[in-house]
Amino acid sequence: MSYATEHRRMKPVMDKARELDIATNPDPEAVFEAGSGGFQIWCTPNDHPDGWDGVPMIAGAFSKPCSYVASVGWGWDEDRITHLLVSTMPYDLGDHLDKGRYSLHNRPEDIAWATDKTRWLFQQAHVQMPPVKIQEG
Repeated sequence: MSYATEHRRMKPVMDKARELDIATNPDPEAVFEAGSGGFQIWCTPNDHPDGWDGVPMIAGAFSKPCSYVASVGWGWDEDRITHLLVSTMPYDLGDHLDKGRYSLHNRPEDIAWATDKTRWLFQQAHVQMPPVKIQEG
């Protein structure tokens, strides 16, 4: 394996994330934002983790009202992708609950929802999903 080979292995996932880009695709399932080494996941008023009811969301530059939930990146062992790193930071939820923007980092409900969305994305891309690890910090 090589770094380039591993990125080619994840290319169908990234292509699917770009197809389901929240910035340009109004489809309800389009909640992703592809990056160079992974993707972000956004929630909407109709599709969100438990505990998000009533959180105000705006469209801004995106195709629909949304709020950032998670980042998913590749975990490496030398030149091989061995796992996914999931990290959540529900800024708008923290603001809504008046708990502070960073107080709900890696909340279990957000991790579970983001992991489900990630699993679904990998299934749509027909790529076997590596194990998930929670990224701390």
